Amino acid sequence: MAKVTKAAAVVIKKKRWVPIHASKLFNEQVIGESYVGEPQELVGRCVTVSLMTLTGDPQKQSVSVSFKITGIVESKVVSELIGYQIVPSAAKKMMRRQKSKIEDSFIVETLDKKLIRVKPIIVTRGRTTHNVLSTMSKLQRAYIAKMISKMDFDSFVKDVILKKMQYGLAQLLKRLYPVGACEIRQIEFIPVEKVKELGLKVTLPPDNLPELPKKEVKVEKESASESTEQAAPVEQAEESAEQETA
Repeated sequence: MAKVTKAAAVVIKKKRWVPIHASKLFNEQVIGESYVGEPQELVGRCVTVSLMTLTGDPQKQSVSVSFKITGIVESKVVSELIGYQIVPSAAKKMMRRQKSKIEDSFIVETLDKKLIRVKPIIVTRGRTTHNVLSTMSKLQRAYIAKMISKMDFDSFVKDVILKKMQYGLAQLLKRLYPVGACEIRQIEFIPVEKVKELGLKVTLPPDNLPELPKKEVKVEKESASESTEQAAPVEQAEESAEQETA
């Protein structure tokens, strides 16, 4: 005889739209919604949104920010900022003919002990020598590492969004060579476990920034003015001698 078994009860979870909130840096604005059965299912997922959506500034439409959902607080799905990036098409537009470009990528530690990868991009107003570019690259890495070591992750991202970090770096580099564009192309949060596992090198902040080489242009101008001053009496003496012979 065939055995009769009871049908297993099927539990159907009713799904609903759950809003996702940004970090406190962006006043916990709603950055999206997800159709899930339980909000806990969203923990660990990542959301990317245009910075223009969060700031209301059309000039920020070429920048995207990434958030990672960390948990549920007071029935709200909360997240934390993990990335900032200028879209590749906007980064390409910075480069023009007869310009020099500096791109770098390094890992630094913030004041709140977070490890982040920073990718700056610098474009000069004209073509310059390899030695100047090398000095500018070392200077920008030292400056960024030193500034980040004095602030937490959110404060650093805020300075980048407000262009304070880029402005300070550009003013420093202009002492070496005129700068056309100075941007932070990408910021990426990196877990400490990943850094240890892959053996990645962390750039330490210097005690003091590298000394800038003395400009030789002024010296050349001074020497040129001295030579013209010395040449003037000689020319006058030659003219007077020609008049006497005439």
